[in-house]
Amino acid sequence: MPREQNMSSEPSFREPLEYRVYERSQANILRLKERLPEDTVLSLAREVIRRVASKGQKIEYATLVTSDADLEKLCRELLSDDPKAAVEMIAGLRAEGVSSEQIYLKYLAGAARMLGEWWEQDKASFSQVTTASTRMLAIMRGMRHLFEPAATAQTKSAVFASVPGEDHTLGVKMAADLFRKEGWDISLKLGLKHDALVAEIEREPKGIVGLSMSGRHSIEKLSKLVIALHICCPQAYLLVSGQDVEETRPTLALMGFDGIAGSVEEAREQMAAFWERKTLRSSAQRDRNNGNGSALAEKPVFPKLHIQ
Repeated sequence: MPREQNMSSEPSFREPLEYRVYERSQANILRLKERLPEDTVLSLAREVIRRVASKGQKIEYATLVTSDADLEKLCRELLSDDPKAAVEMIAGLRAEGVSSEQIYLKYLAGAARMLGEWWEQDKASFSQVTTASTRMLAIMRGMRHLFEPAATAQTKSAVFASVPGEDHTLGVKMAADLFRKEGWDISLKLGLKHDALVAEIEREPKGIVGLSMSGRHSIEKLSKLVIALHICCPQAYLLVSGQDVEETRPTLALMGFDGIAGSVEEAREQMAAFWERKTLRSSAQRDRNNGNGSALAEKPVFPKLHIQ
């Protein structure tokens, strides 16, 4: 079994935000950035701001209009010396009845756009925006349990993909063939650039993503890809395998993977566990949609991010 895995317990759908997950995610992201070159950290911060900001532009959500004052307050909390200020503001909004869609599409997306503008206008430093992007991503990880899993198909299914820019793809091709022989429906993504790959995975309804790295040189591109998937596909289970997994496991464990597989046996075991957990969550969601769940359950308003 993987040494770093987030499947030990299933959070309640009633909880507005998982503080434990937020704190662990924030600590891991900070430790990850300490291991990466400064230009990579800059790239990751830009990726968070860009991805989160773009979400609010994809849909008109007319039931809530956030003021610039509200967004500025959230930005100030994200930049403050208190690491809990922003997450407590978000949890407070949820407790007041603000939906997770509104938090995501209005507050976080709006704050990301404002922070991006402050950065461009030199109103916020690289260090400040890095701190804010770290906290924003950790907040989203803390809200992950609110994201409704995609409907589970009858056939076990997953997406397998190589890290963008990698030419050595024989391993992931062989893995895809192996899992197909064992009854899995595997969608294989090879040779795609970063944005194209994220878009392809976001369109897939499968909910399990296996990423293949060809060595320790993949870490920087892999970290950017994982951050993008955390934002665009928060309900997906992410697994990584490939060359140098054992040597780089301490760094991989900081990225928020649900599973790290150093062998085919590990990958097989973890994929089966993901599918079982995904099936259980889909069943629980159907019960809520049929009127057997919490009054806090909220109807999804857009197709890609099925949020409770």
